[in-house]
Amino acid sequence: MLRYSGSMTNFFQHAPAQETYQKRFLEVLMRRRHVIASFPLNMPVVSMYALPALMGSGLTVVICPGAAQIRRNLEYFKGAGFKFPEVAYLDGTQMPHEERAIEKEINRRQVRLLYITPERFSSLTFLELFVHADVPHLIIEEAERLLPTMPGHGSYKGLCEEGLFLLGKLPTLVLLVPPVPSVRFRELQALLRLPDYQTCRYMPLMEGVEIRVQRLFTEYQKLKALISALSGNPPKGHVGRMDGAGAVLIQTAYPAQAEKLGGTLVNYGFEHVRVTHYKKSPREQAQVSEIAGSQADAIIVNAGLEPRFWNPPPEAKPRIVFWSPPAGLDDLLVQVFRQSPMTQGSHGEHHHLKALILHTREDLEAAHHRLRGNPYLGPGALNERHHALGRYREWVLSEACRLQTLAGYYEGADAGLIPPCGRCDCCLESAIEGNSIPRRIRHAVRRWVF
Repeated sequence: MLRYSGSMTNFFQHAPAQETYQKRFLEVLMRRRHVIASFPLNMPVVSMYALPALMGSGLTVVICPGAAQIRRNLEYFKGAGFKFPEVAYLDGTQMPHEERAIEKEINRRQVRLLYITPERFSSLTFLELFVHADVPHLIIEEAERLLPTMPGHGSYKGLCEEGLFLLGKLPTLVLLVPPVPSVRFRELQALLRLPDYQTCRYMPLMEGVEIRVQRLFTEYQKLKALISALSGNPPKGHVGRMDGAGAVLIQTAYPAQAEKLGGTLVNYGFEHVRVTHYKKSPREQAQVSEIAGSQADAIIVNAGLEPRFWNPPPEAKPRIVFWSPPAGLDDLLVQVFRQSPMTQGSHGEHHHLKALILHTREDLEAAHHRLRGNPYLGPGALNERHHALGRYREWVLSEACRLQTLAGYYEGADAGLIPPCGRCDCCLESAIEGNSIPRRIRHAVRRWVF
């Protein structure tokens, strides 16, 4: 016990003495109740559930989306001095004899914490092992993927149908999600048929976040706007510099689109441009992830990958540019409210996020077309995805404060009860005097054009 306590100080050495979110989360885990907890993307969640997992009795199982996420979590335990068999993983990359060795240690009750992928968890071999083990907690990372309407559901679909739904009784569930509306909590409860559950919501950092939307007509106009945003200059010739230090994540739709855009930025003279997407090898993706966390002025062009890998260094001023539309307001929330108040620079100042959305009607039509060609979506999920894009379009065309409406959507409250931010494009536009075009006419024109 003393060895565990000494090693885990690496995780909690900076924990304040007063009541904190981390302590509330630990208390819920200790009481063995179902919990749905939301965290900013930059918070190392593993550091909060590691202590009860390693010091308690039984086997704690953690389901991660893939091998990359498992490796990310294992780095914490490597630094704390824990290794196999106390912490083990099954992700499908081991040889058969290696898997048998891990299963043997599980049967001997030597494994305290096991990381596993959805596919490996849903196998009959592991399910038989699972039901005979003493499992105090089943932790599911990125649990919002369990919902058919959320991005990334494809890899979690089998987890429900071929895994969780086959179990007679679920152990205590810990569902970890990014900042999502409270209605998603109720949907998860209904899906998993939880009798009751507790919630831990880490309220996202809204103060200082800046969101701006630029409605454009053509791809060329989008490129001009992007170059201007990165350089602070009109896109004439090769600019080759950024407008102030800051890590930039550019979200695109296709791998080919990402490669083309990355090459274009290099041709314009920008440095530290890296491209990543799902067709890149795991090693290349890991290299980009390392760069994103070490270079304060890196420009990452990403397509088809979850943006969780993007954790810029504390001294960076982070910016996100949506070259292609997000999947909906939920997806936008995850990325815009990705920071926790703990994100500070070297001198203690907060580096708030700036988000720029480049919107064209053609991009939105292309997003609807991609959905219609997705073979993994059923009719209900497909309709909901189209509806989500429709809600996103209404938000883009709205003249209400960007942050006000997003915060109202997240909290499930009347947006009118939340004060305007005064920093977004809508707030700045409404502050300009002498606008002679009535608001209703402007809105009607925008709906027709965009």
